[in-house]
Amino acid sequence: MDARTRANGEAWDAIAKTHYENYDVQKLLTGEPLINELIKAEVGDVTGKVLIHLLCHIGTDTLSWGLLGAHVTGVDISAESIKYARKIADQLRMEATFMVCDVMELAGKIEVKYDIAFASTGVLCWIPDIERFANTARSLLKPGGFFYLFDGHPFRNMQEENQGNNIINDYFKRGVSEYEDFGDYVVKDFLIPMKSYEWAWTMGDVVTAFCQAGMRLEFLHEFPEYLYSGYIPYDVLNNKRELFPCTFSLKAMAE
Repeated sequence: MDARTRANGEAWDAIAKTHYENYDVQKLLTGEPLINELIKAEVGDVTGKVLIHLLCHIGTDTLSWGLLGAHVTGVDISAESIKYARKIADQLRMEATFMVCDVMELAGKIEVKYDIAFASTGVLCWIPDIERFANTARSLLKPGGFFYLFDGHPFRNMQEENQGNNIINDYFKRGVSEYEDFGDYVVKDFLIPMKSYEWAWTMGDVVTAFCQAGMRLEFLHEFPEYLYSGYIPYDVLNNKRELFPCTFSLKAMAE
């Protein structure tokens, strides 16, 4: 495993308990899925479908799909996150499979083929090789299955929080960014003094990777709102409409 990915996994281990305590887990435990309406509509009816959630963290989206009728598996590099995912599954009395694994090393480790591979919100920045990720997603799918991704739009990499709408970063920047502290998107101003590493991919990188993996792109949608769900966001991460793309969704079919 890449040492930077291992460091990221340790940072997610350190923050898992905070997210378990601050995500809207109680709402989930009442039987209400945390998946937002847009994602539910784009993915469609999952009743009876076999679904794998890549980078599932504490499993709130994974188990939301379970509440909507899917047979679910969640994969994450963070053992602490998976511990809480299993705890929530037990609280829901739901059959769900959770696996500790770097998604970049997942190909060949799972014999099951899935109807749907799903990844959502804050995923791409943790992927050191977008082509390998696309090929991994493809390898998990049955013929006719699909991969669905919802994430922050790459355009947002050009801007920094608290800098207004000013473009201050290079959209085409390559390589990895190193951070001395691991910030949180749930509890404002909460920092863990641990290093983390993030990668930036353009929209062209993402689309090309899935096409080259032998998948057919069914749609690419861009949205002027954040449309995040499943946790209590900062005020800045709300559904306010911007004049630029904030999030996007992609659906790629396995032929």
